[in-house]
Amino acid sequence: MAFRPTKCHGCSNPFRRLTPPPRVSTGGRVVGLAISKRLVELMGGEISVSSTQGQGTTFTFSIRTEVSTTSRRQYVVLNTNDYEDKKILIVDDNQTNLLILKSQLEQWRLIPVLASSAAKGLEALRQEGPFELVITDMHMPDCNGVELARVIKPLHPGLPIILLSSVGDETRHTYADLFETILTKPVKQNQLYQAIQQQLKRLTPPPAPSEATPHLLDQLFAAEYPLRILVAEDNLFNQKVVLRTLNKLGYEITLAGNGREVLDILEKSSFDVILMDVQMPEMDGLEATRVIRSRPWLQPIIIAMTANALPGDRDTCLQAGMNDYLSKPLQVNELKTCLIRASSLKTPLV
Repeated sequence: MAFRPTKCHGCSNPFRRLTPPPRVSTGGRVVGLAISKRLVELMGGEISVSSTQGQGTTFTFSIRTEVSTTSRRQYVVLNTNDYEDKKILIVDDNQTNLLILKSQLEQWRLIPVLASSAAKGLEALRQEGPFELVITDMHMPDCNGVELARVIKPLHPGLPIILLSSVGDETRHTYADLFETILTKPVKQNQLYQAIQQQLKRLTPPPAPSEATPHLLDQLFAAEYPLRILVAEDNLFNQKVVLRTLNKLGYEITLAGNGREVLDILEKSSFDVILMDVQMPEMDGLEATRVIRSRPWLQPIIIAMTANALPGDRDTCLQAGMNDYLSKPLQVNELKTCLIRASSLKTPLV
Protein backbone atom coordinates (compact mmCIF):
# COMPACT_ATOMS: atom_id res chain seq x y z
CA MET A 1 0.00 0.00 0.00
CA ALA A 2 1.24 3.49 -0.83
CA PHE A 3 0.44 6.74 1.03
CA ARG A 4 0.36 10.23 -0.39
CA PRO A 5 3.60 12.01 0.59
CA THR A 6 1.63 14.55 2.63
CA LYS A 7 0.23 11.72 4.78
CA CYS A 8 3.49 9.92 5.58
CA HIS A 9 4.39 12.11 8.55
CA GLY A 10 1.32 10.96 10.50
CA CYS A 11 1.09 7.33 9.51
CA SER A 12 2.55 6.04 12.80
CA ASN A 13 0.52 8.24 15.13
CA PRO A 14 -1.54 6.12 17.53
CA PHE A 15 -5.24 5.74 16.69
CA ARG A 16 -5.01 7.79 13.53
CA ARG A 17 -6.29 6.09 10.38
CA LEU A 18 -5.36 7.49 6.99
CA THR A 19 -8.05 7.74 4.33
CA PRO A 20 -7.44 4.81 1.95
CA PRO A 21 -8.21 4.77 -1.76
CA PRO A 22 -11.64 3.39 -2.74
CA ARG A 23 -12.07 -0.39 -2.13
CA VAL A 24 -8.81 -0.55 -0.14
CA SER A 25 -8.86 -1.43 3.54
CA THR A 26 -5.95 -0.51 5.80
CA GLY A 27 -7.30 -2.90 8.46
CA GLY A 28 -5.04 -2.82 11.51
CA ARG A 29 -1.90 -1.76 9.67
CA VAL A 30 -1.84 1.77 11.09
CA VAL A 31 -2.25 0.60 14.66
CA GLY A 32 0.59 -1.85 14.00
CA LEU A 33 2.82 0.99 12.82
CA ALA A 34 2.22 2.89 16.05
CA ILE A 35 3.15 -0.19 18.07
CA SER A 36 6.26 -0.80 15.91
CA LYS A 37 7.34 2.82 16.33
CA ARG A 38 7.03 2.56 20.11
CA LEU A 39 9.01 -0.71 20.25
CA VAL A 40 11.82 0.73 18.13
CA GLU A 41 12.03 3.84 20.32
CA LEU A 42 12.16 1.68 23.48
CA MET A 43 15.24 0.00 22.01
CA GLY A 44 16.90 3.35 21.39
CA GLY A 45 16.24 3.42 17.67
CA GLU A 46 14.35 5.36 15.03
CA ILE A 47 11.82 4.46 12.33
CA SER A 48 11.30 6.27 9.04
CA VAL A 49 9.01 5.96 6.05
CA SER A 50 9.18 6.74 2.33
CA SER A 51 6.27 6.27 -0.05
CA THR A 52 5.59 6.60 -3.77
CA GLN A 53 1.91 6.77 -4.59
CA GLY A 54 0.88 3.93 -6.89
CA GLN A 55 4.06 1.93 -6.22
CA GLY A 56 4.42 1.21 -2.52
CA THR A 57 5.78 2.19 0.86
CA THR A 58 9.09 1.38 2.58
CA PHE A 59 9.53 1.47 6.36
CA THR A 60 13.07 1.48 7.72
CA PHE A 61 14.23 1.27 11.33
CA SER A 62 17.50 1.19 13.24
CA ILE A 63 18.02 -0.05 16.81
CA ARG A 64 20.93 -0.29 19.24
CA THR A 65 21.95 -3.88 19.98
CA GLU A 66 24.95 -6.10 20.63
CA VAL A 67 26.44 -8.72 18.35
CA SER A 68 25.06 -12.16 19.16
CA THR A 69 27.53 -14.66 20.51
CA THR A 70 25.53 -17.66 19.29
CA SER A 71 23.20 -18.41 16.39
CA ARG A 72 21.87 -21.61 17.88
CA ARG A 73 18.13 -21.71 18.49
CA GLN A 74 17.10 -21.84 22.12
CA TYR A 75 14.45 -24.39 23.04
CA VAL A 76 12.72 -25.26 26.27
CA VAL A 77 14.30 -28.55 27.30
CA LEU A 78 12.03 -30.63 29.49
CA ASN A 79 11.84 -34.22 30.65
CA THR A 80 9.84 -36.03 27.98
CA ASN A 81 10.87 -39.62 28.66
CA ASP A 82 7.29 -40.64 29.44
CA TYR A 83 5.93 -39.26 26.18
CA GLU A 84 8.63 -39.78 23.57
CA ASP A 85 7.79 -41.31 20.19
CA LYS A 86 4.16 -40.17 20.42
CA LYS A 87 2.85 -39.21 16.99
CA ILE A 88 1.26 -35.76 16.70
CA LEU A 89 -0.47 -34.27 13.65
CA ILE A 90 0.14 -30.54 13.03
CA VAL A 91 -2.22 -28.73 10.62
CA ASP A 92 -1.31 -25.19 9.54
CA ASP A 93 -1.21 -23.51 6.13
CA ASN A 94 1.77 -21.35 7.19
CA GLN A 95 5.01 -23.20 6.38
CA THR A 96 7.04 -21.18 8.88
CA ASN A 97 4.69 -22.12 11.71
CA LEU A 98 4.85 -25.77 10.66
CA LEU A 99 8.66 -25.80 10.73
CA ILE A 100 8.82 -24.07 14.13
CA LEU A 101 6.39 -26.54 15.69
CA LYS A 102 8.16 -29.46 14.02
CA SER A 103 11.53 -28.39 15.43
CA GLN A 104 10.14 -27.94 18.92
CA LEU A 105 8.30 -31.27 19.01
CA GLU A 106 11.36 -33.10 17.73
CA GLN A 107 13.37 -31.53 20.57
CA TRP A 108 10.82 -33.11 22.93
CA ARG A 109 11.32 -36.50 21.22
CA LEU A 110 7.83 -36.48 19.76
CA ILE A 111 7.05 -37.48 16.17
CA PRO A 112 5.40 -34.57 14.29
CA VAL A 113 3.52 -35.17 11.04
CA LEU A 114 2.89 -31.98 9.05
CA ALA A 115 -0.16 -31.05 6.98
CA SER A 116 -0.49 -27.72 5.17
CA SER A 117 -4.30 -27.87 4.86
CA ALA A 118 -7.31 -29.49 6.47
CA ALA A 119 -7.72 -31.86 3.52
CA LYS A 120 -4.11 -33.01 3.84
CA GLY A 121 -4.62 -33.38 7.57
CA LEU A 122 -7.53 -35.76 7.02
CA GLU A 123 -5.46 -37.67 4.48
CA ALA A 124 -2.66 -38.00 7.04
CA LEU A 125 -5.12 -39.30 9.65
CA ARG A 126 -6.19 -41.99 7.21
CA GLN A 127 -2.77 -43.00 5.89
CA GLU A 128 -0.30 -42.27 8.69
CA GLY A 129 -2.32 -42.86 11.86
CA PRO A 130 -2.94 -43.62 14.58
CA PHE A 131 -2.12 -40.28 16.22
CA GLU A 132 -2.13 -39.38 19.89
CA LEU A 133 -2.90 -35.68 19.34
CA VAL A 134 -3.85 -33.08 16.71
CA ILE A 135 -2.63 -29.47 16.82
CA THR A 136 -4.46 -27.22 14.34
CA ASP A 137 -4.39 -23.56 13.43
CA MET A 138 -7.69 -21.67 13.48
CA HIS A 139 -7.43 -19.59 10.30
CA MET A 140 -6.78 -21.61 7.13
CA PRO A 141 -8.17 -21.29 3.60
CA ASP A 142 -11.00 -23.61 2.48
CA CYS A 143 -11.51 -25.11 5.94
CA ASN A 144 -10.69 -23.51 9.32
CA GLY A 145 -9.75 -25.23 12.56
CA VAL A 146 -13.32 -25.40 13.86
CA GLU A 147 -14.62 -27.03 10.67
CA LEU A 148 -11.73 -29.50 10.70
CA ALA A 149 -12.42 -30.46 14.33
CA ARG A 150 -16.11 -31.00 13.55
CA VAL A 151 -15.09 -33.51 10.87
CA ILE A 152 -12.45 -35.28 12.98
CA LYS A 153 -14.54 -35.75 16.15
CA PRO A 154 -17.12 -38.19 14.70
CA LEU A 155 -14.39 -40.19 12.95
CA HIS A 156 -11.94 -40.18 15.89
CA PRO A 157 -13.97 -39.39 19.03
CA GLY A 158 -11.09 -40.16 21.41
CA LEU A 159 -8.48 -38.05 19.63
CA PRO A 160 -7.67 -34.80 21.52
CA ILE A 161 -7.35 -31.58 19.50
CA ILE A 162 -5.44 -28.42 20.48
CA LEU A 163 -6.43 -25.19 18.69
CA LEU A 164 -3.95 -22.38 18.03
CA SER A 165 -5.84 -19.10 17.67
CA SER A 166 -4.86 -15.47 17.14
CA VAL A 167 -5.22 -12.71 19.72
CA GLY A 168 -8.70 -11.18 19.59
CA ASP A 169 -10.34 -14.16 17.88
CA GLU A 170 -13.47 -14.67 19.97
CA THR A 171 -15.13 -17.19 17.63
CA ARG A 172 -13.01 -19.95 19.15
CA HIS A 173 -14.91 -19.66 22.45
CA THR A 174 -18.15 -20.60 20.72
CA TYR A 175 -16.71 -23.99 19.82
CA ALA A 176 -14.65 -24.64 22.94
CA ASP A 177 -16.33 -28.05 23.35
CA LEU A 178 -14.52 -29.26 20.21
CA PHE A 179 -11.05 -28.68 21.68
CA GLU A 180 -9.29 -30.01 24.76
CA THR A 181 -7.09 -26.89 24.86
CA ILE A 182 -7.14 -23.50 23.09
CA LEU A 183 -3.85 -21.60 23.01
CA THR A 184 -3.43 -17.98 21.91
CA LYS A 185 -0.66 -17.21 19.43
CA PRO A 186 2.17 -16.52 19.74
CA VAL A 187 2.38 -19.61 21.96
CA LYS A 188 5.12 -19.82 24.57
CA GLN A 189 7.05 -23.07 24.57
CA ASN A 190 6.25 -23.85 28.20
CA GLN A 191 2.54 -23.36 27.52
CA LEU A 192 2.68 -25.59 24.46
CA TYR A 193 4.56 -28.32 26.31
CA GLN A 194 2.18 -28.25 29.27
CA ALA A 195 -0.83 -28.50 26.93
CA ILE A 196 0.71 -31.44 25.05
CA GLN A 197 1.79 -33.15 28.27
CA GLN A 198 -1.69 -32.78 29.77
CA GLN A 199 -3.34 -34.42 26.76
CA LEU A 200 -0.82 -37.26 26.45
CA LYS A 201 -1.13 -37.97 30.17
CA ARG A 202 -4.88 -38.41 29.79
CA LEU A 203 -4.48 -41.05 27.09
CA THR A 204 -5.26 -44.55 28.30
CA PRO A 205 -5.21 -47.82 26.35
CA PRO A 206 -8.56 -48.31 24.60
CA PRO A 207 -10.78 -51.07 26.00
CA ALA A 208 -10.69 -54.40 24.24
CA PRO A 209 -13.34 -54.53 21.50
CA SER A 210 -16.48 -56.37 22.47
CA GLU A 211 -18.77 -58.18 20.08
CA ALA A 212 -21.69 -56.62 21.91
CA THR A 213 -20.38 -53.09 21.29
CA PRO A 214 -20.99 -51.92 17.68
CA HIS A 215 -18.34 -49.77 16.01
CA LEU A 216 -19.44 -46.43 14.63
CA LEU A 217 -17.61 -47.12 11.36
CA ASP A 218 -17.71 -50.78 10.39
CA GLN A 219 -17.31 -52.17 6.87
CA LEU A 220 -19.91 -54.84 7.69
CA PHE A 221 -22.51 -52.07 7.56
CA ALA A 222 -22.50 -52.16 3.73
CA ALA A 223 -22.94 -55.93 3.77
CA GLU A 224 -26.02 -55.57 5.97
CA TYR A 225 -27.41 -52.63 3.98
CA PRO A 226 -26.11 -53.05 0.40
CA LEU A 227 -26.56 -49.91 -1.67
CA ARG A 228 -25.22 -48.46 -4.89
CA ILE A 229 -24.40 -44.88 -3.96
CA LEU A 230 -23.72 -41.82 -6.12
CA VAL A 231 -22.28 -38.78 -4.33
CA ALA A 232 -22.87 -35.33 -5.90
CA GLU A 233 -20.55 -32.76 -4.26
CA ASP A 234 -18.44 -30.00 -5.84
CA ASN A 235 -16.23 -29.13 -2.83
CA LEU A 236 -13.03 -31.19 -2.83
CA PHE A 237 -12.71 -31.14 0.95
CA ASN A 238 -16.30 -32.32 1.43
CA GLN A 239 -15.78 -34.97 -1.24
CA LYS A 240 -12.91 -36.48 0.71
CA VAL A 241 -14.87 -36.46 3.97
CA VAL A 242 -17.95 -38.16 2.48
CA LEU A 243 -15.96 -40.69 0.45
CA ARG A 244 -13.77 -41.62 3.39
CA THR A 245 -16.76 -42.09 5.70
CA LEU A 246 -18.65 -44.23 3.18
CA ASN A 247 -15.54 -46.29 2.40
CA LYS A 248 -15.16 -47.01 6.11
CA LEU A 249 -18.74 -48.26 6.08
CA GLY A 250 -17.78 -50.64 3.28
CA TYR A 251 -19.24 -48.85 0.25
CA GLU A 252 -17.68 -48.27 -3.18
CA ILE A 253 -18.77 -44.83 -4.38
CA THR A 254 -19.32 -43.09 -7.70
CA LEU A 255 -18.63 -39.34 -7.60
CA ALA A 256 -20.16 -36.41 -9.52
CA GLY A 257 -19.02 -32.79 -9.25
CA ASN A 258 -22.35 -31.09 -10.12
CA GLY A 259 -25.93 -31.73 -11.20
CA ARG A 260 -25.12 -32.06 -14.89
CA GLU A 261 -22.56 -34.76 -14.17
CA VAL A 262 -25.22 -36.58 -12.14
CA LEU A 263 -27.57 -36.63 -15.14
CA ASP A 264 -24.81 -37.85 -17.45
CA ILE A 265 -23.96 -40.70 -15.08
CA LEU A 266 -27.62 -41.70 -14.66
CA GLU A 267 -27.95 -42.00 -18.45
CA LYS A 268 -25.56 -44.97 -18.23
CA SER A 269 -26.00 -46.41 -14.72
CA SER A 270 -28.60 -46.83 -11.99
CA PHE A 271 -28.17 -46.22 -8.27
CA ASP A 272 -30.09 -46.96 -5.11
CA VAL A 273 -29.08 -43.72 -3.39
CA ILE A 274 -27.82 -40.27 -4.42
CA LEU A 275 -26.26 -38.10 -1.73
CA MET A 276 -26.98 -34.75 -3.38
CA ASP A 277 -25.34 -31.48 -2.38
CA VAL A 278 -27.90 -28.71 -2.72
CA GLN A 279 -25.57 -25.88 -3.82
CA MET A 280 -23.38 -26.79 -6.82
CA PRO A 281 -22.17 -24.91 -9.92
CA GLU A 282 -23.73 -25.35 -13.40
CA MET A 283 -26.74 -27.22 -11.99
CA ASP A 284 -27.63 -27.32 -8.31
CA GLY A 285 -29.04 -30.29 -6.43
CA LEU A 286 -32.64 -29.07 -6.44
CA GLU A 287 -32.75 -28.61 -10.21
CA ALA A 288 -30.99 -31.94 -10.79
CA THR A 289 -33.55 -33.68 -8.57
CA ARG A 290 -36.48 -32.18 -10.49
CA VAL A 291 -34.98 -33.39 -13.78
CA ILE A 292 -34.37 -36.89 -12.38
CA ARG A 293 -37.96 -37.16 -11.18
CA SER A 294 -39.20 -36.18 -14.65
CA ARG A 295 -37.19 -38.86 -16.45
CA PRO A 296 -38.38 -42.47 -17.07
CA TRP A 297 -35.45 -43.84 -15.07
CA LEU A 298 -35.36 -46.30 -12.21
CA GLN A 299 -35.86 -43.75 -9.44
CA PRO A 300 -33.19 -43.53 -6.72
CA ILE A 301 -33.57 -42.40 -3.12
CA ILE A 302 -32.18 -38.83 -3.10
CA ILE A 303 -30.75 -37.52 0.18
CA ALA A 304 -30.04 -33.79 0.37
CA MET A 305 -26.74 -32.58 1.86
CA THR A 306 -26.72 -28.91 2.84
CA ALA A 307 -25.10 -26.51 5.28
CA ASN A 308 -28.47 -24.73 5.69
CA ALA A 309 -30.26 -25.83 8.84
CA LEU A 310 -33.49 -23.81 8.76
CA PRO A 311 -36.83 -25.71 8.86
CA GLY A 312 -37.87 -24.21 5.53
CA ASP A 313 -34.77 -25.58 3.80
CA ARG A 314 -35.83 -29.15 4.53
CA ASP A 315 -39.29 -28.47 3.08
CA THR A 316 -37.72 -26.98 -0.07
CA CYS A 317 -35.65 -30.13 -0.60
CA LEU A 318 -38.63 -32.45 -0.09
CA GLN A 319 -40.81 -30.38 -2.44
CA ALA A 320 -38.14 -30.71 -5.15
CA GLY A 321 -38.50 -34.50 -4.94
CA MET A 322 -35.80 -35.44 -2.44
CA ASN A 323 -36.53 -38.21 0.05
CA ASP A 324 -34.36 -37.32 3.00
CA TYR A 325 -32.13 -34.58 4.40
CA LEU A 326 -28.68 -34.35 6.04
CA SER A 327 -27.06 -31.23 7.52
CA LYS A 328 -23.36 -30.50 7.02
CA PRO A 329 -20.96 -31.35 8.45
CA LEU A 330 -22.27 -34.90 8.19
CA GLN A 331 -22.68 -36.85 11.42
CA VAL A 332 -21.93 -40.56 11.05
CA ASN A 333 -24.96 -41.74 13.03
CA GLU A 334 -27.32 -39.53 11.02
CA LEU A 335 -25.80 -40.73 7.75
CA LYS A 336 -26.20 -44.37 8.80
CA THR A 337 -29.82 -43.75 9.79
CA CYS A 338 -30.57 -42.28 6.35
CA LEU A 339 -28.88 -45.22 4.61
CA ILE A 340 -30.85 -47.72 6.67
CA ARG A 341 -34.09 -45.97 5.67
CA ALA A 342 -32.98 -45.89 2.04
CA SER A 343 -32.19 -49.60 2.12
CA SER A 344 -35.76 -50.37 3.16
CA LEU A 345 -37.22 -48.15 0.41
CA LYS A 346 -34.92 -48.91 -2.53
CA THR A 347 -36.22 -50.28 -5.81
CA PRO A 348 -34.52 -53.55 -6.83
CA LEU A 349 -32.06 -52.96 -9.67
CA VAL A 350 -32.30 -55.10 -12.79
